[in-house]
Amino acid sequence: MKQSQQCDIIIPIFNAYNCLSECIDSVISNTDLVNNNLILIDDASTDERVWDLLKTYKKKYSKFEIIQNKENLGFVKTVNKGMKLSKNDVLLLNSDTIVTPRWLEKIKECAYSQEMVATVTPLSNNATLASVPNIFEKNELPKDLSLNEMSKIVEECSYNDYPEIPTAHGFCMYIKRSVLEEVGYFDEEAFGKGYGEENDFCFRCFDVGYRHLLCDNTYIYHKESQSFSKLKYELRENGAKVLNERYPGYWYRLHDWNSKRPITYIGQNIAFELGARKQKANILFLIHDWKNVKENVGGTTLHAYDLIQGLRDKYNFHVLAPEDGIYKLYSYWSETETVIKFPGVTNFKDFNFYNSDYRDMVSKIIKDFGISLVHIHHMKGHFFDIVDLIKEFNLYSIFSVHDYYSVCPMINKIYKGEKYCGNPTEEMCGECIKYCMGIKGNMIFNWREAWMKLFNEVDKVIAPSESAKEELNITYKDLSIDVIEHGVNLKKNTSTLSIKKEETKDIAFVGVISQHKGGRYLEYLAKKARLKNIRVHLFGRSDIALKDTKYFKNHGGYKRAELCSLLQENKIKLVCFFSTGPETYAYTLTESIACGVPALSTDLGATGERIKKYNLGWVINPNSELVDYKNKIIEILSNPSEYEKVIESINKYKVKTTKQMVKEYDQLYSNSSFDNLCDVTNIRDNLKYSSLYFSITSSPTYPDYSWVFNTLKWKIIDKFKIPKPIKEMYRKVRSKIS
Repeated sequence: MKQSQQCDIIIPIFNAYNCLSECIDSVISNTDLVNNNLILIDDASTDERVWDLLKTYKKKYSKFEIIQNKENLGFVKTVNKGMKLSKNDVLLLNSDTIVTPRWLEKIKECAYSQEMVATVTPLSNNATLASVPNIFEKNELPKDLSLNEMSKIVEECSYNDYPEIPTAHGFCMYIKRSVLEEVGYFDEEAFGKGYGEENDFCFRCFDVGYRHLLCDNTYIYHKESQSFSKLKYELRENGAKVLNERYPGYWYRLHDWNSKRPITYIGQNIAFELGARKQKANILFLIHDWKNVKENVGGTTLHAYDLIQGLRDKYNFHVLAPEDGIYKLYSYWSETETVIKFPGVTNFKDFNFYNSDYRDMVSKIIKDFGISLVHIHHMKGHFFDIVDLIKEFNLYSIFSVHDYYSVCPMINKIYKGEKYCGNPTEEMCGECIKYCMGIKGNMIFNWREAWMKLFNEVDKVIAPSESAKEELNITYKDLSIDVIEHGVNLKKNTSTLSIKKEETKDIAFVGVISQHKGGRYLEYLAKKARLKNIRVHLFGRSDIALKDTKYFKNHGGYKRAELCSLLQENKIKLVCFFSTGPETYAYTLTESIACGVPALSTDLGATGERIKKYNLGWVINPNSELVDYKNKIIEILSNPSEYEKVIESINKYKVKTTKQMVKEYDQLYSNSSFDNLCDVTNIRDNLKYSSLYFSITSSPTYPDYSWVFNTLKWKIIDKFKIPKPIKEMYRKVRSKIS
């Protein structure tokens, strides 16, 4: 680095009075202003307090260059004015930032660490691609840290990689003087008041061989933009349009980089550091489905996520799940989250019981993350090697019953996809497995033997209902099972529903309605039953193709917090639960009751159990004919007095909360040890490898032909009549690169 290289810090200012003094004071406190200069340019702020404040700085710091534009020039012209005034390297700094100790020294070191560097951008809480811990998000400072403490953590845990990025970010952008002299300044004409000018500049730098670096050991705080908020959207749209027209190739590569996010590991490393510094017990969850977890309404996933959200301040949670052909380990620290991706395991068939690759992966996770407790929520996608690992590492362990996978490889105990099987013989199970899965031989005996070994090893087996416990004990007679009912994070509504004879009555199916979850009955009621004055609604998803009619309305997916308002807005009088196999709990039943809507269920499992016990609705024999379901609905909606009694029972019923549930699990988790600590070095290496390796391999890369579509030749050719197959090929190529 050129130690004597001077830098002029240019702060363009337009209003944002409340941020300004904090920004300038932070620069004064944390910068060598003997060997560097500060240029403050007020772009004709309409807030008179701004210039008054700048005048006080001018009196106190005579060396500062303080300029007031006579008229508003806009961001780009104001910045150019400052850069032309300077003879040194420049650093453009937004007035809504707060800088931290040694910020400029570290940025300079980055700028002169390699050849052909044009710009440097530091990390921030809020700077799109430079945001940490979560890239492209606005991040808040951790509650218990000051800005300088956060800056120190970022510096101390940094990889010091100075990775290349596709464009600088203008909130804090270092530019070498030699580059400005070669490439020129920002394009005032095209970008007016801002948005896109730094991208344009960076792309011009690419054209002559320069590159742009991320200073990954420096952290600058950036507030929400205070200026031009009303124009922001229009300015961004204009900037994007200009860039796409000028640089279709670079613009494509920028979007490709954004989708792969190869620098994610930098933020993940910071997230890990922020979490791991608080020494807590580490708990490993095994589960089959964790994709899009915040929008996932699967019962097993909901339950596990509720536990994590309720207890992450006390424990570190690590969730291992198969996803898109690989495994992902999601770690939940107090305030931050990390993800490590592992390659998929070598597997020769759907039901391998043991797997060496899987064993090695989980063994490494246990050692690296200091796991002291394993909570198995689902074994689909996992292997029975976990039993040996629990024993080998002497881990406290829990298994939660969420369905009947331990009894039936098809999960639902439905014989040949048709009816509940009850207590079938091994011969019947063999026939069913052969019919449904094409697997021959006495697989069920070995299956249950493996499960019995698991049950014998774990410290606790937990079911969410008495009926689930009884169902499991049909197969595993001597198995000790504790019952802990799930809780829901919904405020219970007082129901005012009633039945009026003349009104149209609306009923609903809620959740994922596959065939074994009542799809056959939904299809019949929506398509064929044509219930007079009764309309069927679906809130959720179904694998059955159904079109909206006057008898049926498909609302699509929903978020759990939206359910009550959806049921209320659509005047739902009854929610149907027609699973052909026994449910272990049924979140959607609890949620519907919490919303004040009664239920009709097949007399099976947890739904039938709760409805009968608390008079929350009605049950029907699961062996009834389709027409019997139709007649039962008509009967219910034709009996106002009986309906009123059910509503009274619903209003008396106390729904268990997640807070109550979490308290019970906390007592179990307190058995986990605090002695097992994370292996910091290994985890950091894995975070980096995972991010870099999978950013390269996780999404397809297409040849960059985008420049073709903006050439004059193509535009002329496109006017002619082109054969349909060629046009279709053109459409596909464009869709891939857009």
